[in-house]
Amino acid sequence: MVGGDLGVTEVNTQAENQTNVAAESSDPLEKIRLILKLIRPKQWAKNLIVFAPALFSGKIFEPATLSAASLCFVAFCMCASAVYIVNDVLDCKSDRLHPRKKNRPVASGKISVPLALSLGVICAAAALGIGFLVRPTVDVFLLVYFVLMMFYALVLKHYVLLDVFAIAAGFVLRAAGGAAAAGVESSGWFLACTSFGALFLGLEKRRQETMLLKDDAASHRKTLNAYSPELVDRMEAVIVPSLVTCYAFYTFQSYHGQWMMLTLPFVLYGVMRYQVLSVKSDDTGAPDEVLWKDRGIQVTLLLWVLTSAGVVYGVIPKFFQMTSAFLDGLR
Repeated sequence: MVGGDLGVTEVNTQAENQTNVAAESSDPLEKIRLILKLIRPKQWAKNLIVFAPALFSGKIFEPATLSAASLCFVAFCMCASAVYIVNDVLDCKSDRLHPRKKNRPVASGKISVPLALSLGVICAAAALGIGFLVRPTVDVFLLVYFVLMMFYALVLKHYVLLDVFAIAAGFVLRAAGGAAAAGVESSGWFLACTSFGALFLGLEKRRQETMLLKDDAASHRKTLNAYSPELVDRMEAVIVPSLVTCYAFYTFQSYHGQWMMLTLPFVLYGVMRYQVLSVKSDDTGAPDEVLWKDRGIQVTLLLWVLTSAGVVYGVIPKFFQMTSAFLDGLR
């Protein structure tokens, strides 16, 4: 009887997994919605970092620089979408066991694998074409980024720590690509901040996935079991101080003098706010999802951008100078 029960259970499990795979959608409007879901436009916010080198160089409002940075942003969005599509195809079986990812277009069967791969090729070709229009150097960063992400999808994501380091390297490549597009040099401190910030977000995402999947984490990806909340806390005890220290040095040594230090509180608050959200809920979501959901993070990011722009373009220093001169005149 025990053996028979086990056989029935196995058959039921297989049948349940089969029911999770829906028929491919034939409705044109529904197909468009699924394609948009497949290319993940909400995650394109990660590529906004390509504008940072132009912003901090003080050249972002120059038409040629803004145009180049904008095209670079579009190119990295297309490249990232190609990566997401290929990754969804590779992970479609394991995604069907995930409480959220089972609803993805490929995992659910609503978008066929051949159609998904065709869209991936189109996105990759568009990325390289747009990148070449900006500068051939941008294509180099796009190719390295794509190859790295493919290596991550096939190999690196199965190794603890190497997975989050690969994600961090992807952000550094985006930032370096943005600098190449704008024709400016990237500060070493800025790239260090980018890498530590990406490591922090990568660890937080692993924490969220582990807490969401609980005992089923290993069935989705074996490495998730290694990212216990306690271990993530220990790693962040190294990463977060490194991030803040690098950013502090970046502000101290920037071309704009001590005024960039005014942006440091926003970085501190943003990191702490994200940690609070992560601890309060096991459903915090990926970094891009938090950006769209949490008002505190949104306001902090906006204030950081406005303050940085105000310093870089001389608005804040001039305001303080005028205020100081006015107060001196009252004496």
